[in-house]
Amino acid sequence: MPDRPGALSAVTTALAAHRVDIIRLDVVSHEGSMVVDDLLLEAASAEDIGAAIGGFWPDVAVRTFDAPLGDPAVEMGMAIANVTGAPTQVEARSKLVTGISRVMRADRAAVLRCIETGGFVPVEGLPATAVVGPREPFAGRWVLAHGAAAAFPAADGWAPAAFASETAAAWVAMAPLGAAELAVAVRTMATPFYRGELERLDVLAKAVAPVFDRGRGIRGSAEPGPGGALPARAITLGAA
Repeated sequence: MPDRPGALSAVTTALAAHRVDIIRLDVVSHEGSMVVDDLLLEAASAEDIGAAIGGFWPDVAVRTFDAPLGDPAVEMGMAIANVTGAPTQVEARSKLVTGISRVMRADRAAVLRCIETGGFVPVEGLPATAVVGPREPFAGRWVLAHGAAAAFPAADGWAPAAFASETAAAWVAMAPLGAAELAVAVRTMATPFYRGELERLDVLAKAVAPVFDRGRGIRGSAEPGPGGALPARAITLGAA
């Protein structure tokens, strides 16, 4: 919504008029003249929420998430607890993919590993055929090489055509998961990942990365190789 006095008040008034409660409000991003808020709502029926949302227009753009997602702070805590408490690394990665999907309000999530040849293979969340060859262009190379999270629209060239088709991505967010793996969140609709959401992914990845080194020391990094450019309109965190 536009960042101006009274903008949020208009939203809360519309919600109150239809007896919709705000359980939690989280400011996702506040950049320039726009603000992005994440509202967790509760009402007697979905119709009441729909009617209230209809009263936001035309100044407020809305994306609703129909999956039973909770408070993003609670989702983050649960994701970290589930990963760190998993008895095996296989289960930990499965829990991580679930956690990424919920924390990021993503349609799908995955963990990718950079292997010694410089290619990438799926560890969890994507079929075994979703691979990136050692010389194929892939935005994930930039993320690993810079040690910085990034989100971007899935424009041509962000990944090999076959890999891009497997993900069905419209927007992608990635964060380094240790030295040689990537935490990946995908939205299949053209709904951007904002900076605050990217920060969530980065925090989650940093919090759980030591789990995958447990008992065997810090692993070395495979060289991500060439072909690591980000698409236009990408946002990044902590790039060197």
